[in-house]
Amino acid sequence: MASVSWQRKACYAVVAAAMLTVAALMIRASRDGLSPSTPGPSSLALGDLMAFPKRLLRVEEARASTANSHRQDWGAHRRASMASYLAERAKCDSPDHPESRWRSVDTKAEGMDTTYTWSPDNMDKVERPLGVQTCEVEDAAGESGWTFTRFGPFVGEGDYDWHFVSINPMPRHPRAKFMTAKMFAPVTRDGRVLSYPPVHTHHAHMGLDGVHHWFDSHGDSICAEEQGGTACYLREEPEGYGLPLLEVDSYLLDFILNDVRKAGSPAMTFYMETSLRWSADASLTPVSRAHYERHDINRDFSTILLPMREDSVTWQSGQWLGPGQVIYSPKDQTPFFHSHRSFSKGMWAFAASPEELGLSLDLLERTPQSAVPEGSSAVAMDRDVCWVPRDGDMSAKEALMDRIGQSEAGMDALRCWLEPEDSQADARTLDHVAGTDTSALYPEAWQQNWEDSWYDRVGQVYCNGPWLFEPGDNYTIIAVNGLDPRLDEDGGWDKPNLQ
Repeated sequence: MASVSWQRKACYAVVAAAMLTVAALMIRASRDGLSPSTPGPSSLALGDLMAFPKRLLRVEEARASTANSHRQDWGAHRRASMASYLAERAKCDSPDHPESRWRSVDTKAEGMDTTYTWSPDNMDKVERPLGVQTCEVEDAAGESGWTFTRFGPFVGEGDYDWHFVSINPMPRHPRAKFMTAKMFAPVTRDGRVLSYPPVHTHHAHMGLDGVHHWFDSHGDSICAEEQGGTACYLREEPEGYGLPLLEVDSYLLDFILNDVRKAGSPAMTFYMETSLRWSADASLTPVSRAHYERHDINRDFSTILLPMREDSVTWQSGQWLGPGQVIYSPKDQTPFFHSHRSFSKGMWAFAASPEELGLSLDLLERTPQSAVPEGSSAVAMDRDVCWVPRDGDMSAKEALMDRIGQSEAGMDALRCWLEPEDSQADARTLDHVAGTDTSALYPEAWQQNWEDSWYDRVGQVYCNGPWLFEPGDNYTIIAVNGLDPRLDEDGGWDKPNLQ
């Protein structure tokens, strides 16, 4: 899901269907009906706008105004939350807290099924032993706390090697009634949270009772530095909310990590930390997670074939199964959108069907097999389809907005969006990272041999107010896809962020 794989110098790429995934949409319904949402600005009120160009302009202005009104220094909040997390974790190493010590887990004795395989190229895989450590830290009343779990050590030597791990079931606290936060991130031996580069979190997925993606991290989980950087690996539920757990619930974890430093780099030892904050407070408001994605189940990592150098439009649609609302809390990254930022040029979520937005199936074209690069094993399938606007001089985004603006539902139906914009830290989805070497300037292995390139950052999803819904109400999530030209300057397609 968090992967892009292809043969280089191809006209078409196998790209992750997660480009359409808006994950961590949280839905809440009370016994007596819908509960009030997090306060925010009212929905877009467009009134009787006249000609379409003026209408589109005003919608663009309203959307920008909404984002600006919500735009704050979320970085300070997120760094403070991470500092609190690290302070709690420090108790695991402190003699002042003997009740909270790291302990090695005998996985066989505790009924945990674990696997770890390493591969230099995602082809030839070698089984390796997996160490597991855990530590419990509770508050004074024993009503909440953190379950810290650390896997490893892993040893990487760069060149985008692969570390595949799965664990079932994961440790959980017996008094946990809710999960209120997660932190899934690669760390050094002394617990420093590693950025990307040097380690790419291909994915870290927690599944509950067989349902995947209750919590997750990916290569695009890190924010731009101004918005929190690696602190964004820590994601909290908005205050007063929690994901409910039953006593019989169990959860599993699988993750893949890549050492993205240059080939032949000095050996780097690192770990994966997967921590969950739990609460026994029965008064929390339970939320569920609506995770929308378009997946083809017959290809590795559930990918679809899309054009590389032609911008394309894809969408996912459906109907809500029950009454509720989308919980909106920008500082907590709720909701959030996962994609491969090298290929993502925007996401828009609408309370309407595709047909009501002017998106019909006759727009779609299938990726031809002739476009799959020679030597690739990829086979074009019926679901490898997208809309490639080729009318006039409009970009794919302009063509999309033109069509929606003239549709039955129009832009009034817009609810949430993410539009990449380099000039705004919260909208920046690619960061340039300077290269490093093995000189004395970079004494630690994890600091060495970074590729000078552009790397994924998460970006901020904004919504224009409460999104209330009833059973049967339509939703459509739209993405514009296309290779960022900054990663295609030499045509080699060999940058770490394109692997």
